[in-house]
Amino acid sequence: MPTARSHSRTLVAAVGVGALLVPAVAAALTVGAAAPAAAISVCGATNDPTRGFTVLVEGDASVAGSEIEGTMAVGGSLSWKNTFDVRHSTGQTPPGYTLPILDGTTLPVRVSAGAYNLAGSQGILQVGSGADQTGSPQGEMLAGTQTWTTSQLKGQEVFIPADLEVDGAGQARVVPPSPPTTADELPQWVPQHIGPLVVAPLTSGFPTLDAIADAVSDLPGANEGVSAVTLTGDAPEKKLELVAGDLNVLSVEPEQFDGVTALNFTGALPSSTTGLVIRLSGGTEFSIPRFNGANDSGTNNLFAPWVLWSYDETGPLTLTSQDRITGTILAPRADLTLQNASPVEGQVIASTLTKAGGSGEIHHYAFAGCIPDDATTVGSVQLSKTLVVDGAFDALPVNVFVQYWVDGVRQLPDLSVETDGTVLGPAAVPSGTVVELGEATPATVPGGVWQTPVWTVTGTTTIPPTQPGAQVAFVVEEDADVEITLSDTLVGQGRFSIAKSVDDAGLGAPATFTFQWWVDDVRQSPDLVVASDGTVLGPIDVAPDSVVELVEVRPTNPVGGTWTAPTWAVTGGTAATPQHGGFAFTVGRGSAVSAVQVTNVVLPGGGAQLAVTGLDDVGATALASALALLLGATLTFAARRARTIRE
Repeated sequence: MPTARSHSRTLVAAVGVGALLVPAVAAALTVGAAAPAAAISVCGATNDPTRGFTVLVEGDASVAGSEIEGTMAVGGSLSWKNTFDVRHSTGQTPPGYTLPILDGTTLPVRVSAGAYNLAGSQGILQVGSGADQTGSPQGEMLAGTQTWTTSQLKGQEVFIPADLEVDGAGQARVVPPSPPTTADELPQWVPQHIGPLVVAPLTSGFPTLDAIADAVSDLPGANEGVSAVTLTGDAPEKKLELVAGDLNVLSVEPEQFDGVTALNFTGALPSSTTGLVIRLSGGTEFSIPRFNGANDSGTNNLFAPWVLWSYDETGPLTLTSQDRITGTILAPRADLTLQNASPVEGQVIASTLTKAGGSGEIHHYAFAGCIPDDATTVGSVQLSKTLVVDGAFDALPVNVFVQYWVDGVRQLPDLSVETDGTVLGPAAVPSGTVVELGEATPATVPGGVWQTPVWTVTGTTTIPPTQPGAQVAFVVEEDADVEITLSDTLVGQGRFSIAKSVDDAGLGAPATFTFQWWVDDVRQSPDLVVASDGTVLGPIDVAPDSVVELVEVRPTNPVGGTWTAPTWAVTGGTAATPQHGGFAFTVGRGSAVSAVQVTNVVLPGGGAQLAVTGLDDVGATALASALALLLGATLTFAARRARTIRE
């Protein structure tokens, strides 16, 4: 069922243009590289006219050849010419894409069609696979019109077959997220999970897609940061030099690809900051060359999200290839025939689609660039990060993650912001856009405590944030240069540990020793209990640069021996003067741990036991001297008294 629509030159840039692409802020800010030009990120739309589908067809579709690794929505009738799979990744398709959700439901969609042409199909349409990797997204197979009279349950697979009287007719089956447990549940399960359901909204974005194709035909126009580029060299491998940081527009007619098997990039490569749009015109049959370097040595199609093949005409369009087609195909008015020998690495958007027998796979690489429009008024936004470090640390984080919202809609993935001050952006953002930002708690740094982040915004006026987790918000004004600085302070802590070694002369020792302790002359509670087997207690965090004093509680003497005074040593700390008869030291500030080693020795055979084993050797000598003086004084007094009595 062909669809016919007139060209529309009205592009609502801030509402409908962005989503083959991401919203405005993300396109530039998600890459911490050189600041991109305005064109690659001017869109700002929060809605996606493709709804995230890998293959989106407004009218009818007929599929054959190799599988689709992704999702498919067909507004008209869907037929298949052989057993055909639409499933999750089996190769290099990115695993993290999100399945579209049917409006008004919670149903994730793997395939949707206005109707399944069971009688006109052959083989089985296989939606999902039990062989997919564990945790792979599973989706439903939805229909707008019922074309089956019965359903079957085989294991976890639900089948809708054609009328059994139609010889060779096709059937469709799905491995759904929540299959029925018994066949008796099918009469209720099928209407809720297959249909008929209202699926038309899934393919309702074609007016916006038409407008995007029209905007491509107007490029470069008056847009800053958009450059027209041309092919050089001769077949079989031509050359293409991109303008780094710009959206590059290559206009191609069929004869320019005659005999060309590959394109070589002689400078910049397609990336988040350097987009490439190939505008096809002047014919209806194109042989698409491969991009050298697009998937060399397993690079996983790094160019694919940043390349768009655009065709804005109505009528037939045939694309052939001898190798992979890198990038998204945007042909919203065309009756597209795909004869690709190798995979399409991108989305496919067409008015109608014929995927020929022998054609290659289609892998889900959503286009992540953006198409500018002359009517869009913008401001620029850039983000950087400063890190204030108070202390010495073994390692510091190289980046932090910032959550962000655009006009109240949470965007993913989070922004990765380097801590060395590298600027993300500037990104051109449509004026009037409300942007909210919030930092996720940075990674834990041993010995450090993160303080409350500080946001500085210049070039606009901040407003109160409204989103949970947002810490700063502002409105982008026309021609404004908004600079955002996020400052984090990491304050170092003092850290110490205690380990115990014991020489009990074979007489036995307690399993643990107890220590009283003070920090800056303030008694701490509870006491510290340290194992006698050498197990380290700690690290224990205290205020930075503080003085810690430890006093060992006297252990009970073993039978046949006496504990001598403990000996102390500290590594990574500075000895200090004790105030409570123990061992004192000053801790540092940061990751370093002041490691205290305490040694206790049993003296066999008895001997005078020290009253307080927490005293060091100097203290013990002083105590002995004091006792000797006291004893001498007592004896002298007794002798004098005896002499007086005799006299």
